[in-house]
Amino acid sequence: MLSRLWGLPSATTNAMLQTLQRELERMQDRFGTVYKLMLRGDPQQVAQTPADEVYTEGKVRLLRYRAAEHPAPVPVLIVPSLMNRYYLLDLVPGRSLTEYLVGRGLDVFLLDWGIPGPEDRATTFDQYITGALRRATQRVRSITGQERISLLGYSMGGTFTAIFAALYGRYVANLVQLAAPIDFHDDGILSQWTRKERFNVDLVVDTLGAMPAALMQASFRMLKPTHQIAQQIALADQFGDMDAVQDFLALQFWLDDNIPFLGEAYRTYIKDCYQENYLVQGKLVVGGRRVDLSQIDAPLLTVVATRDVISPPASATVLNDLVASPDRSILELTGGHTSIVAGHEAATQLWPQIADWLLERSHEPDES
Repeated sequence: MLSRLWGLPSATTNAMLQTLQRELERMQDRFGTVYKLMLRGDPQQVAQTPADEVYTEGKVRLLRYRAAEHPAPVPVLIVPSLMNRYYLLDLVPGRSLTEYLVGRGLDVFLLDWGIPGPEDRATTFDQYITGALRRATQRVRSITGQERISLLGYSMGGTFTAIFAALYGRYVANLVQLAAPIDFHDDGILSQWTRKERFNVDLVVDTLGAMPAALMQASFRMLKPTHQIAQQIALADQFGDMDAVQDFLALQFWLDDNIPFLGEAYRTYIKDCYQENYLVQGKLVVGGRRVDLSQIDAPLLTVVATRDVISPPASATVLNDLVASPDRSILELTGGHTSIVAGHEAATQLWPQIADWLLERSHEPDES
């Protein structure tokens, strides 16, 4: 077809296409090298919202952001994914969910899971939830004097907060689920890739001890194969706007700053959630207790992104059909798994709606 269009012999056309392909690959390599150098330039620019470390447990840290003198009574604990660094939620000034929520008068805490090492391979899925998350919640309650707190879980952190709210509902005043998978047998690619007939998680864990960060990053990139090239083109288009470039590079720095998902926790997450889909069926057992999502009765806001390939909308919104919460709603936004949280439009689309929802439900119990 191209030969007829160009009026050239087939062999000539093929040679031209091969030359063009090689040149594009060289351009991509050169651009990628510059791009990575720029990303490594100033990692200190991320996570700049003032915060104090109020609790540590091994590599886990609990941060409390410095709020106004009289923040809203009910604090909010943000729980990020175990697979990514926490600072996506506090990216750079002006592109930070935590900064925005603090500015709106909320008392904000954030759980930083830290960077695991080989010595953490035996840490179980249950220990993250009934151990670290439960103790962080207790510490927030102790510091603030509040019996119940708001939980905001992002991505896998949202899966954790849903499980926690089902097991320890007496501690949960409000629950915000942000791009959080619940039904793992959805129509997404990850659901297909991780089916037990396709993915031998035992082989991975027994051989490597973990899902390595590089392999996990490669897998996520395969979900959208052209995304990296598109991002590089977008960066080139923004070279005249240094603020936009810095924001863009900070986000890309986060995307490249992956951590491994270690050992037994990874094995359980893949087997019990992705392969068996126990959570949505009410068959998941955590800490010796069955996780029954119908035990959740706190006000619930489920936020989904229309182009989310990590947690497709149907995977997340099913939670609203399973809980007992009289106050439950779904917020659907245009964007992807990351862009709705820290993209250019997050400050006008997502953050105000989360802040409004939490503030409306963050009064003292005796005022309800």
